Amino acid sequence: MKRIVFCAVLGLLCSFLVAVCPLPAQGQDWQLVYAHDAEGEATDGSLEALKEAVRKGHELRISFSSRHGAEDSRWVEHTVELTFLTIMSDTLVAGQIRPIIGQTPDFEQMTIVFKENLSWSMLASTSGLCDTIMREVITGEIVNHSQRRFALKWFVRR
Repeated sequence: MKRIVFCAVLGLLCSFLVAVCPLPAQGQDWQLVYAHDAEGEATDGSLEALKEAVRKGHELRISFSSRHGAEDSRWVEHTVELTFLTIMSDTLVAGQIRPIIGQTPDFEQMTIVFKENLSWSMLASTSGLCDTIMREVITGEIVNHSQRRFALKWFVRR
């Protein structure tokens, strides 16, 4: 009897966990849909496919790298999910990333450290020209607001 009760409870618990934390279905991997260089020139995929993914409400993320200083052997790579997606005049796709706690690489120690009291966000664009903003968390004061060109890879989860 104890074994039957145990199996029943275990079955209910497993059912609950699957409902709360479902495993991703097959075919829902992230796929590169579009890529462009820092000037916005396509290097892979299709802008039309990216716009279709936006219109269908698919999840999107971007990947990009940033070199630090004149030393080309030092860089960081980032991958981040996008929110608030925009198609502008059927020719440009833009997406915001949620503000993150600022961070900076320490190449001497080979680590990445938080920037205390700073948040950072970016508005990514298929033109390559991306808008970035850094704010002081406590006061909300804008510490830096600038535009910078990035080569971006756009991924979709279908």
